[in-house]
Amino acid sequence: MVRWSTTEERKKARMELRFEQGNFADARIVRTRVFMKEQGFQDEFDATDDDPRTIHVTLYEDDALVGCARIFPDPDHTDEPGRWVFGRLAVLPEARHGGYGGKLLAESERLAREAGATEVHLHAQCYVTPFYERTGYERYGAVELDEHVEHIWMKKTL
Repeated sequence: MVRWSTTEERKKARMELRFEQGNFADARIVRTRVFMKEQGFQDEFDATDDDPRTIHVTLYEDDALVGCARIFPDPDHTDEPGRWVFGRLAVLPEARHGGYGGKLLAESERLAREAGATEVHLHAQCYVTPFYERTGYERYGAVELDEHVEHIWMKKTL
């Protein structure tokens, strides 16, 4: 994995970024490390991961894995085919603060839009809601616990 001592060094290096779709093996590596080992979640993987409609997005910097996300048609709102759900956004600790989360979100939204999405919903950890608000998401509903972490629903029209 590429390691930089400062964000400034990363910016100067002019790295090549590449997205992949469908590389669940690499997404599993990131999610296990970030959500399970770092944040202490027990139940990270679910049936949505195996659904053929789910788009797994992974991001690489000079071929080094840096992060992942997933996006899929909302299975609870099949009467609204344009409604999609985004989630499992994770960036490896050594790659954080390089703008990768925003890039993964934008690419996931682009892919969903191409597949017919008109609206995206997500269940955000409360401490990261400012990140999503900067990209146009709005909070709705009550704060809920997902395992031991407070989350809130957010949505955005594409």
